[in-house]
Amino acid sequence: MQNPSITLIVSTYNQPDFLRLVLAAISDQGDQSFELLIADDGSGDKTRECIESFSNHSQIQIQHLWHEDDGFRKSAILNAAIEAARNDYLVFLDGDCIPRKNFIRDHKKLARTRRIVGCSRVLVDQTLTQHAIDNELHLHRWSLSKLAQVRISGHLNRFLPFIPLSLGPLRSSTPRAWKRVRGCNFGLFRKDLLEIGGFDESFTGWGYEDSELVARAINAGTFVRRGDYRATVMHLWHPQASKDDALSNKSQLQDTLTTGRKMAISTSISS
Repeated sequence: MQNPSITLIVSTYNQPDFLRLVLAAISDQGDQSFELLIADDGSGDKTRECIESFSNHSQIQIQHLWHEDDGFRKSAILNAAIEAARNDYLVFLDGDCIPRKNFIRDHKKLARTRRIVGCSRVLVDQTLTQHAIDNELHLHRWSLSKLAQVRISGHLNRFLPFIPLSLGPLRSSTPRAWKRVRGCNFGLFRKDLLEIGGFDESFTGWGYEDSELVARAINAGTFVRRGDYRATVMHLWHPQASKDDALSNKSQLQDTLTTGRKMAISTSISS
């Protein structure tokens, strides 16, 4: 299926300053034909006000999905968004990642059935992140020459992922490389995701819930398609989240890799 209908799912938790910049970039997309869902893992009033302000000034279809703050339950709220999505193809974006204007267009072009597409991110340092927040900078509008200058000055960790390249058959060269897909920026068809039960809600702390989903997708025959040099996002700096549950979550990922498990152990998605 070429140029599928798109639902963009943006996950967030109490980062309204970041979300404001991300929503500004979403409103500037060259292709405005998509549904927007905000998957909110229990944020407070400032996030709700940010979303309402955006909704009041945007023509983009938007729905705010929220559940009570009961610890890290990102998988559960993402599953709620998956069920609520009305379109064929789902694109996942973290609420601290700024997309450039061709983000939606690029994901549409990369989409293939039975493929999970992992696209790139470029890390923004603390100084530029704070500058963007304080001055409401539209980083997504910066030209390649401007981004190159910022990379030379050390405020970005990479520049090459911004350059659009086709890659051709190389996009299918690593079908089982689960590490190539990051939860902050990926896409796949909704029916392929429903087949594996979406995200595993037994992951209730930081880490590896996205990698485990990719591993199950591969086990079920939905292979990795490389999204390098397309739909690249700018990942804003923030302190690292608590990794108290990382070892347990990594062990569960390893179990999925070892056993070939296809279905989520715990999911609220209807079968």
